[in-house]
Amino acid sequence: MPAKRIFVNEIQRDTIVNDVFMVVRKGVYLGKNNTRYMAVRLRDKTGSIEGRVWERADELSSGFERNDLVRVEGKGRVFQDAVQLNVTQIQKVEGEMILSDMTAFYPECESSIQSSKEQFFALVDQLKEPNLVSLFDALKKRPDILEKFFVLPAGVGIHHVSVGGLLEHSVSVAKMAKSVIPFTGANEDITVAGCLLHDIGKTEELTVKGGFAYSDRGQLLGHVTLGVMILDQLISEIKEFPTYLNDILQHIIISHHGEAEWGSPKRPMCAEALIVHYLDNLDAKIMGVKEHMRENMEDDTWSQYHRAYETRFYRLPER
Repeated sequence: MPAKRIFVNEIQRDTIVNDVFMVVRKGVYLGKNNTRYMAVRLRDKTGSIEGRVWERADELSSGFERNDLVRVEGKGRVFQDAVQLNVTQIQKVEGEMILSDMTAFYPECESSIQSSKEQFFALVDQLKEPNLVSLFDALKKRPDILEKFFVLPAGVGIHHVSVGGLLEHSVSVAKMAKSVIPFTGANEDITVAGCLLHDIGKTEELTVKGGFAYSDRGQLLGHVTLGVMILDQLISEIKEFPTYLNDILQHIIISHHGEAEWGSPKRPMCAEALIVHYLDNLDAKIMGVKEHMRENMEDDTWSQYHRAYETRFYRLPER
């Protein structure tokens, strides 16, 4: 894919745009003069911008979907004190992308990929249980898994939607767990290992295809099932890996969403699984709110309504 030349934060009144962006949302509406127009929200790593298509709205809308990469032609304008794009042409970019292309359209995770990698390996190096050490040694020998684990987001729309988001989320959950464990009596090595592996299935669930999206396997099986399958692959390389430890790690993966309606066939049934579940949920929600507030503020204090969380969010004033 050709290198991007214009980023969202560079668009001003009368800026001529012919470049590639990611679609955050779109909709076709009826205007005041009874004509149809399309509203789109476009993004890259620097932020997002509203766009309006005033002609051929239905025709152009049928050619792409949310989370697609699209080539946009248009011109910057100012409406109600905000810069928008007056879009004259918008077309889906076909073909699969490579992971490095995504750095132009998503921000890097807050803690940076390099820092998160260092924290990941530090957590692994602190493991003492020999079988878990062997498990992560097996993972280190799988660059096909680790390359994606270090770069993919944790999701495509709700939380940690950033390059390296999956790694950052997994490390954050593990670090929080280490702080909680002394108050719970849970096994530290098993809990930390479960935190680092609970979303490993997302390396197969997500793909790079015109942007980060769900793979066919991801849609058919989901990251919980895929995570158990990856764990089985890794453990199969380890001689005499204890059955009980395999069972507990599998249980942590399949129960980390907490409820069947959220994608877990089993509820957490041990302290280690409970810690992973609640801290996974906490970290995901906090980052989801932060990402929402980054680009969806009505004013300096209140965010716009968050559909998934069914509320608005308040930003405390600086003192």
